[in-house]
Amino acid sequence: MSFRVTQASLSNTTLSNIQLNYKKMQEIQEKLSSGKQINRASDDPVSTRKLLGFKSGENELQQYLDAIKHARDKINFIFDALENIQDIMVKIQTKTVQAADGTLGDSERGIIASEIDELMETIIQFSNITDSNGRYLFSGTKTLTAPFRATRDSGGEITGVKYDGNNETIQYQIGSNTFIQVNQPGGKLFMENGIFANLINLRDELKKSDFDTDAFLSQKKNFETANNNVLTEITKFGAKVDRLAITENRVENSKIALKELISYTEDADLASLITELKNQENVLQAALQTGARIIQPSLLDFIGG
Repeated sequence: MSFRVTQASLSNTTLSNIQLNYKKMQEIQEKLSSGKQINRASDDPVSTRKLLGFKSGENELQQYLDAIKHARDKINFIFDALENIQDIMVKIQTKTVQAADGTLGDSERGIIASEIDELMETIIQFSNITDSNGRYLFSGTKTLTAPFRATRDSGGEITGVKYDGNNETIQYQIGSNTFIQVNQPGGKLFMENGIFANLINLRDELKKSDFDTDAFLSQKKNFETANNNVLTEITKFGAKVDRLAITENRVENSKIALKELISYTEDADLASLITELKNQENVLQAALQTGARIIQPSLLDFIGG
């Protein structure tokens, strides 16, 4: 069977090819102007799915980095507060060593008792400290409630300290299935260690006219244990800061690697596109020249001939 090639079919085919060349050039120019290999999902559905996965992973890593930053801020606040508290406890410890000297009189022990009372007031102030957002550091999850409340006698002297927070921890997610505790409930640190009760006992023992050296030394030993527990917490929070630095570095590296994958998948090869555009321009020129020869003859040309 033979097919008849008409002038109309030649013209339509030629125009269709020219139109296709224009479309290809438009696509190349769009990629050059956007700098992206993929401008819509239909450009490359497979790569688009990969790209969406990469960008979702990048957003997740950024969330971890944000959490690490907030965790570091909170942990640094607690670390500084604990260091200040521990400095005060060291001063108190020095006072208890002086007070244990059997040669001191009642008035001298009374002076030390007053100094311990003032230092205890300072510890309460630091234990009620807040972060930059005004949230209490040692209240557990009751961060809008001051954790410690002193009860006083008619003379304003502290007779006890109550804890109004809870012992719940706050965890931040800093990686896939990786969490870090960013608070230290004061009930465990201060109340279970008996810091305030111990300080009150030390002060009151020193004020007694019938000073009991053995009872005082027992309280002194308890206070030294509490001080060591605070030192342990400082060490733990220092380790948390180091852990965050290591984790942040790892997450940053993962994010950089993902960015490179996104760039490799999404970004256009400009040099290659320019070469492709020039080739397409040459193809278009050839198509136009060929089309001019095919389309030019008309019925009038035949009549005129």
